[in-house]
Amino acid sequence: MGPPLAPPHRERIPWQGLLLAASLLTFWNPPTTAQLTVESRPFNVAEGKEVLLLAHNLSQNLVGYIWHKGERVDANCRIGSHVIGTHQTTPGPAHSGRETIDSNASLLIQNVTQNDTGSYTLQVIKEDLVTEEATGQFRVYQENAPGLPVGAVAGMVTGVLVGVALVAALVCFLLLAKTRRTSIQHDLKEQQPQVLAPGRGPSHSSAFLMSSLSAAQAPRPGPRTAAPIYEEMLKHDTNVYCRMDRKGDVAS
Repeated sequence: MGPPLAPPHRERIPWQGLLLAASLLTFWNPPTTAQLTVESRPFNVAEGKEVLLLAHNLSQNLVGYIWHKGERVDANCRIGSHVIGTHQTTPGPAHSGRETIDSNASLLIQNVTQNDTGSYTLQVIKEDLVTEEATGQFRVYQENAPGLPVGAVAGMVTGVLVGVALVAALVCFLLLAKTRRTSIQHDLKEQQPQVLAPGRGPSHSSAFLMSSLSAAQAPRPGPRTAAPIYEEMLKHDTNVYCRMDRKGDVAS
């Protein structure tokens, strides 16, 4: 039998070499460029205040930048443009006189209104004429009116309560007066069958009615009182004829 075969020789790679290779690969990867962003300070701004749209991660080789109103680049919505080399700012169609573009590409809007709520787009132009855009937004809210002092509020509440009490008292007085007037008129109607119109005398019908009532209420003469009256009618007064003859003699 021949001699036993020797085991194959295995080459070992030192772990230090692996670490060195990984480090070289890491350094060889080009750094990732930070993306352009726009930050609103503050995001919720009260009406009449100011807001700052601040640009982050700007490139170094810029020649200028342009601000637009809205979510995209639109020449009709251009607020203004700024040239870095000449520091010249040119307003656009959407410029209202309240916007200011700074040299660091930030946009300041003063005395904001609710119509300013929305998005704003920044367009940067590099030296190789490559453009990059970023959009930011903010919201404008209506600030509440300042609170009134406690004394003023208490005075207003007291005045309102007093006014309500006076109105209620007046309504009660008018209702009572109307009720009393109605009661008096009802009593008068019960006492007087017919109310005469002011300035007019009694009519024939009312006079006849009153005379009928008086006649009905007057006592009727009895049989004893009727006899003396009849006897008086039977008596003849001769003196009357005598006086008539004397007057005739005097006249002749």
